[in-house]
Amino acid sequence: MGVKRIDNYKDDDNNNKSSTFRYLCTIEELSAVKSRQFIVSNDKGGKKIQIAVFNVDGKYYCVSNKCQHQGGPLSKGILDEKKKVVTCPWHGWKYSIINGKAPHEGGDSVDSFETKVIEDKLYVNSIPTNVGKRVTQPHKEYSDLQNSVREYLNHMDKDSRLQLSRDTKKNPRILGISTTNSNDKIAPRKSTSEDALNYAKHEFGAETKVIKLRDLHFKHCEGYYSKNANACIFPCSISEMDKDDQMIEIYQKVILWADVVIIATPIRWGNASSLYYQMVQRMNCVQNLSITNERYLIRDKVAAFIITGGQDNVQHVAGELLTFWSQLGFVFGKFPFVGWTRGWYAEDTENNFDKMKGNEHMRQDIIKTLSAAVEMSRLVKQNRYDESVLKRVSTRL
Repeated sequence: MGVKRIDNYKDDDNNNKSSTFRYLCTIEELSAVKSRQFIVSNDKGGKKIQIAVFNVDGKYYCVSNKCQHQGGPLSKGILDEKKKVVTCPWHGWKYSIINGKAPHEGGDSVDSFETKVIEDKLYVNSIPTNVGKRVTQPHKEYSDLQNSVREYLNHMDKDSRLQLSRDTKKNPRILGISTTNSNDKIAPRKSTSEDALNYAKHEFGAETKVIKLRDLHFKHCEGYYSKNANACIFPCSISEMDKDDQMIEIYQKVILWADVVIIATPIRWGNASSLYYQMVQRMNCVQNLSITNERYLIRDKVAAFIITGGQDNVQHVAGELLTFWSQLGFVFGKFPFVGWTRGWYAEDTENNFDKMKGNEHMRQDIIKTLSAAVEMSRLVKQNRYDESVLKRVSTRL
């Protein structure tokens, strides 16, 4: 059912106009539902408050509709009628519908409100019986990332004469991300994509860092975006709830450290590696901020790609990578990807590495792609490309 707004209350309790109780609806209107959202005004300046009303066997309970975590709608949550506990549909936080408190000791709580029924009409007291509070706080690494990104964006947005932190005539900082899942602990072997990435690292002599995704522990995306766009937040709430989740390292390096990001992936059944998809699905929260909050985390950054494999499909993989990283906010230089395969019928995959290593054309293409990325990075930083675009967009809006 839709949201019912209560702007002017009716009070059938002796017409006491000073009462803080607000009329919601008739009991009949709630008979077929377990929960419903209402918007009522309190007695201080008519401030609107969202409440969730729960019907459990004809008894009515009322708490704030907004979860303490990220404001998820509790009226749409999962209700345990026996325990009288509601679970937020966004990230799973739990509250008692009796008093608004978490079912475990020392947890968070939301406002709870008294209800009463008079002549088959339901009323709620707009003054909370218990005032909710946020108790749970993110772990230090998560908070540090939040604060660092916030300061970074404030600095970029407010200072139109921002002095560049590094001499733009020098090589930018290059982050390489290797997405191959070669298991070095079981049987170390050479990787075509990773070798090409390492070659790029040594060729340019810039300040470089390489992240090997297989060395990081980070969970798969849990699909909060499919519940609600506002549930897919940055930094990802998985990192908030799991202090051992190392996706934070990727966020930090990509958003705050790197000027150029080079993604290296093997081709796996015609697509990028499974680890690549595990990473980028967790980066949806970065892209989502530009849609939901008009906050752009990627500023004046360039991406390029290295794609290798024992079968064809370089163009298909490159198309997916270009689309996603452009949506994040990256720009590209000339020749934004380099690809190498031996074709569908090259079944002697044990020879892939040696064949590529001796391929001078591949090395020349890597130099061409990386040179273009580095030069583009200098250009966008010198000209404050992103800031100019965003300033024009905000002015038109």
